[in-house]
Order: sequence, then C-alpha cells, then structure tokens
Amino acid sequence: MEKLTNTIVKILTYLCIIAISVLAAIVFVQVFSRFFKISLPATEELARLLIVWLTFLGASLAIHEKMHLGVRYFVSLASEKYQKIIDTFIYILTVALLAVLAFYGFKLSLSAMSTASATLKVPMGIFYLAIPLSALFSIYFVVVHILNPKPEEQGEVNL
Repeated sequence: MEKLTNTIVKILTYLCIIAISVLAAIVFVQVFSRFFKISLPATEELARLLIVWLTFLGASLAIHEKMHLGVRYFVSLASEKYQKIIDTFIYILTVALLAVLAFYGFKLSLSAMSTASATLKVPMGIFYLAIPLSALFSIYFVVVHILNPKPEEQGEVNL
C-alpha cells in the first residue's frame, strides 16, 4: 500500500509542478502580449483550467501530507483513547463528505461534457473532472491515514 501511495503522490506532485510551470508561462505570455496590445483569449481560459486542476490536486496532496488546518485544542483535552476515537470519527466523516463530492462531481462532469468552453472548445466537463478525481485521491489518502495512523504527524494549531 505504501508503494502505491508513494506512486500516487509522485504523480500528483509532478502534475502540480507541470501545472504551475505552464500556468506561470501562460500568464507571462498573456501579460507580455497585452504590453504589445495583442489579445490572446485562449491563454486566460487555459490559465483558469490549470488553476482549477492545481487547486484540487494540491488539496489531495495536502490531505496526504496532513497540511490542512486542524484545530486540535478540544481534542487534546480528551484522553488518548478518546482522541483516537475522535480522529477516526473525523476521518470517517471526511470520507463520507468526499464520497458525496466525488459522486456529484462525476454527475456534473458527465452532464457538462456536451458543453464546450468558449475559446479552447474543450468540453467543460474536463474543467469539472478535477472535483471527483481529487475527491477519489483524497478518499484514498484518508483511508490510508485510518489504516496507518501516525499520531506524530498529526498537525496541531495552538490558540
């Protein structure tokens, strides 16, 4: 399971690196072309597509790295036994919410495949496909955290 997790993390990391690099290049070209009063409308739409994918894939990576904000003040007041129970409950609730996101994200993506974007003429479902795919990756990472808990990696914010 760890080998699969590492492979998924590497793929997501490389996709995010590629997306941010292409996004930076596109925005540079867009700004540079406007300096010469040339309009490139496709660059704006492509930049928006890359931001959407970068956001959702990055959110999945953040779940893997446990980098999402979590306030553990009240959880830390409970005994260690109850802390594990609370953490498991939170993980199960997270999986349930991500499953809803994946289900309706796929429905949205499939329904939007018949609509083309304005300038790139790609199906709008490709924009929306980032939602369910990210949810599935996130579910996988949460399940890995449930099966393989590492309390020393649990982020904490002190108020």
